[in-house]
Amino acid sequence: MTDIVPYAVASVQAIPRSPQGTALPGQAQGVFIMFTTTDIAFFVNRMVGWFRDRDEVDLIDHGVSDKLGCGYIILEWLECSVDQLFCDILRDEEAVGDYTVYTRDL
Repeated sequence: MTDIVPYAVASVQAIPRSPQGTALPGQAQGVFIMFTTTDIAFFVNRMVGWFRDRDEVDLIDHGVSDKLGCGYIILEWLECSVDQLFCDILRDEEAVGDYTVYTRDL
């Protein structure tokens, strides 16, 4: 039993930088994530853990939408594209109802 790694430790393991990422000078690329639940504290904590050593990734906002009452998280990658691995995780996560990637000028 002492060789078992607790699930909580594995859930906050950092996501490595994606090799497909490209530089976006003067721009930020973000992800708006809509959840199927209002209880998003677990997901906020997971993403903070994943990206804690990634200075180019910022947690912009999180909360509950006004119309549908769904949880949401907004993350931005500064001057580089969103990790493809992260988008793959969102696509396969059942609690993610939808997400969109956007680009804006800094």
